[in-house]
Amino acid sequence: MKFTPVWSDFIKTYFKTGIGSRLFLGFSSGIPFLLRLTILDLWLKESGVSNTMIGLVTLLHWPFTFKFLWAPFIERTDFPILSRILGRRCGWAVASQLLLFVGLIGMASSSPQNNIGSLMFFASLVAFADGCQDMSLYPYQLDGAKAEMFGPIAGVFVLGYRVGMFFAKSGTLYLAHYLGWSAAYAAMAFSVFLCTFFILCAKEPKIRQNEQVKRIEQMVKFYEKYSHSRFEFTRVIKATIFECLVCPFKMFMRRKHWKSIIATVALFRTGDMITQKMVKPFFVDLGFSMLEIANVVQVFGTVATMLGGVLGGFFIKRIGIVKAMFYTSLLHAISCFSYALLAQAGHDLVIFYSAVFIENITGGAVATAFIAFLYTLCSKNYYAATQYALLWAFYDLGGMVCRTFSGIIADILGWTKFFLFVPLTFIPSLVILLFLMNHKKRHCS
Repeated sequence: MKFTPVWSDFIKTYFKTGIGSRLFLGFSSGIPFLLRLTILDLWLKESGVSNTMIGLVTLLHWPFTFKFLWAPFIERTDFPILSRILGRRCGWAVASQLLLFVGLIGMASSSPQNNIGSLMFFASLVAFADGCQDMSLYPYQLDGAKAEMFGPIAGVFVLGYRVGMFFAKSGTLYLAHYLGWSAAYAAMAFSVFLCTFFILCAKEPKIRQNEQVKRIEQMVKFYEKYSHSRFEFTRVIKATIFECLVCPFKMFMRRKHWKSIIATVALFRTGDMITQKMVKPFFVDLGFSMLEIANVVQVFGTVATMLGGVLGGFFIKRIGIVKAMFYTSLLHAISCFSYALLAQAGHDLVIFYSAVFIENITGGAVATAFIAFLYTLCSKNYYAATQYALLWAFYDLGGMVCRTFSGIIADILGWTKFFLFVPLTFIPSLVILLFLMNHKKRHCS
């Protein structure tokens, strides 16, 4: 394989295919994510909260995990006033941004020492609003896209997402270092509000009109006609729930090896999520300051992650999604050993930089492969956003369980043994991916 054709294909893929708008959508989506997870963990750690409690705080992530329960209503209905003015998706996206602003301002006005209950409530509100935003922006990602471009589109979206995360992580940590956590979260709330501009500039995806849309319209008319009847109202509600929540999953179950696919979704990134949950408290325990963490992890590490995401997207285009998932996951599992080495070395900046680079560049590729995999499962289906949310729930539930107990495991094993244990959690998904690869090979031969 000559270098010149590969480089030309890379340039054409990312600069001549009109997929750049996904970068800004990813940026808007990336800002709130870590403000309710990793950054919140650092705030709690610095305030003296135990690793076990930090792990249990993961349960506050549940509104984002169960977003599939209200995804059908985002997909099928208009948000009052805003959707009529801006369009269905844009209306929901703007409403989500406003709710994110309220939630982050609420977190800024709370603290772990004085009113931790209020802090947890607003963190849950941010998770809910983030889930609404995720669903409203999903159709923008694949609007008019061809299947062969799913990898690069995922790469660009992950790049934007990571830029947003980088902005949130580094900005929050720097502001927290100089001004305190409350001021840092307030600043991030206003940055989320300003990101509404990106959404307003994006082209509203078209809503396809087909027989299923007509059925829903008939159900709405039926509701309007019989809303005075309690029995008929209940009947319409049941029919709507079946149409929106049961049908998407029933359609997904028609796929071959759908159980293996769900297992892959649930297990593919468990090791990565365990690592990400505990890695910041790990750095604090090694004696690295918030400023050092911001410089190495939030700046240098994020650049490595973005590079890995872009390379991963191009890698997918060249060899296919399932193969890319297997090889990137294998490399990422191996990369976790670098943190075990850091645990032995202690406060060593050279090893710190090296470990963060290795883990983040492979982690970026894994994230891109996973998003592209979800695209292939949901892209052409009328229930795309709802199926995406359902599959994400399986992914998130697996991660939530692992992250919840990650602090307990770290306290029991210690940091060195913990990072020697994490690569073992990649084995189940690698075995399933091998099965899917072999099945695809037999099917094509």
